Amino acid sequence: MSTPITTDLALLRQSINVDIESVAPTYQFSADAYDVANSTITATVQVPAEANYRLVLAGQIESGTSAMVRVVSATDDHFKDVVNFKRINNGEADIIKPVLDKLGLTLDPARPEKEQLIEHAAQYKIADLTIPAGQQVLRIHASEKLVPADGDPRKYRFTMYAPQLSLAPVSNVRLGVTVVFPLDFAAAIEAPLVEALPNQPQANLAAGSDAPVSLGAQQAFGWAFQADPKITMTYRYA
Repeated sequence: MSTPITTDLALLRQSINVDIESVAPTYQFSADAYDVANSTITATVQVPAEANYRLVLAGQIESGTSAMVRVVSATDDHFKDVVNFKRINNGEADIIKPVLDKLGLTLDPARPEKEQLIEHAAQYKIADLTIPAGQQVLRIHASEKLVPADGDPRKYRFTMYAPQLSLAPVSNVRLGVTVVFPLDFAAAIEAPLVEALPNQPQANLAAGSDAPVSLGAQQAFGWAFQADPKITMTYRYA
């Protein structure tokens, strides 16, 4: 029997810091062009008992996502223990069902269920991590290869979830998100799309806004929330 994905680890606070690597212009927006979104996710969680938890990470897996997780609050003996996120095998694609429920996604009754579960599971990676009991701090490093969006070789899009889908925010949770674009970034950035997850309260913005700010000479966005939003960023090179 497959190990189920954890979707209810109590989250006290979390920060997601994303920086974009502008690679596509060096390829002159050819068919091989791509950008990279690098994320550092730090989450303080309350763990009911020491156990092996199966964490899930969303990403456009076909286009390439490399990610790892560790318990940074662990003792010296385990601080360097790093677990890589891996693809979900087709044979255990049904483990993605609780994640789809959390996202409010339903399957098409006119199509074979297994086929659809395999398609959805291909958009996620999992990591089996032993976490000690009590309050712990997790850190995830992820690099996602972004490919052109909507058939436009100059347009790119990426999505962030605050919190991560394995985590369940407590009532007074603090969620922070920052996105920093490269120096001299020659692209038009659309207004961020901030949405509540299905069956969740509207994202309660505690600080920040959808307007960019200047961080040195770089464009940046930043928010603090008290509900768990999904944030989509889209930009297009001139």
